[in-house]
Amino acid sequence: MVALVLALGACSSPQTTRPTMVAPGPRDDGGGDPAQACGEVARLELGRQGVMLVWNTQTTLFLRLAATAPWALTESHAYAGQSAPGGWWSFPAKAVHDPYVDTFTYAFALADLGAAPGDTLKVAGHAFLLTPSYAFAEAAAQGEFTVARCGQTPPPPGKDIVVFNDINPFDNTGMANPNNQLMAKNLVGYATSGPRGSGTKILFDRGRNSVCGGTGECSDSSLSTFRSVLQNEGFTIEELNSTQGSITALPPEVKVIFLWNPTETFTPPEINALKAFAEEGGRVVFIGEWQGYYDAITLENDFLAKMGAVMTNTGQAVDCGYNTLPQASLRPHQITQGMTNVTIACSSVLIPGPNDYPLYYDSTNTMVLSAVATIDTTPIPLNFVAPSQMAPQTLTLPALNPRSATGY
Repeated sequence: MVALVLALGACSSPQTTRPTMVAPGPRDDGGGDPAQACGEVARLELGRQGVMLVWNTQTTLFLRLAATAPWALTESHAYAGQSAPGGWWSFPAKAVHDPYVDTFTYAFALADLGAAPGDTLKVAGHAFLLTPSYAFAEAAAQGEFTVARCGQTPPPPGKDIVVFNDINPFDNTGMANPNNQLMAKNLVGYATSGPRGSGTKILFDRGRNSVCGGTGECSDSSLSTFRSVLQNEGFTIEELNSTQGSITALPPEVKVIFLWNPTETFTPPEINALKAFAEEGGRVVFIGEWQGYYDAITLENDFLAKMGAVMTNTGQAVDCGYNTLPQASLRPHQITQGMTNVTIACSSVLIPGPNDYPLYYDSTNTMVLSAVATIDTTPIPLNFVAPSQMAPQTLTLPALNPRSATGY
């Protein structure tokens, strides 16, 4: 968990203090890739002129100062430690930028900071900035960052359930992004043990009073690009159109099943049929949505719990309208392999369990929007009652259009 406290931007040293400091010289950029962060990437506003990103890997803490155009960094300073930082002039890490730069990253060895996973560090950044028209600014950010534990490995593909609380990555607008097309190929093109690994069919289930099936937003025409991508990978797409209690077994040629916005509860025998499918290497893709458009979030959370996933859909809508999330929002997995971004529109937030693995976060890189979990293939009793789950959040301002998955 990350706790952040924003500091004032456009700040200056206290007028009653005359700082003494050695003028910084050139310094190599610390590098680092937020996509390789062990946990969340913290984002702090650097005044009105930029942002500071903070993340950690197994051995290193990174602080990246990034100016917002037309601003550029002319000089910067960074601090990370167990105690509160002093004035920016006392920060141990500093650099002058000649020529000016848009971003600059500082790297701190966690061992030098005496920090281990779970420890909370004080972090701060400061910068002088300039525009091409010679406007000048001084900005700072300060907060706390909890070092994330590394080492969570993605579950192997197949025998898994993948959750997208957004249909729009798969509609024609989302699929205009080559990265979304690559994600589609990865979803069905995985290698796994078990007979389903060589399957040649994909099932679309838009029965069970599907919301997007009713609005037409996951109709064949709305998913035409997605369907073409899958068919070009050598798969045949068949419609299931299930009703409550109708799923008894899936044909042996089926490799992946997509469940599109179902609103009718899955019975224990149906759950067990899907578990048997997963045991053979099959993949279940559940596509939910945000509360207001999709009012079956309790059903979704019940389904996930019965399948052995601890993640829950909160119903909270974020990044509404079409948005392309950057590479920093992606997490490494077979499904995201090769991707550099992903286009979404108004996704609902997931809270993953300890063994659930995020696929991508929202635009702030703080909320999980898609995740995967290994299915517990142990059959459930016919009278099984799923554990109680978090109640979905209610629709809040700004008002969204409940008849559109994009929110608008």
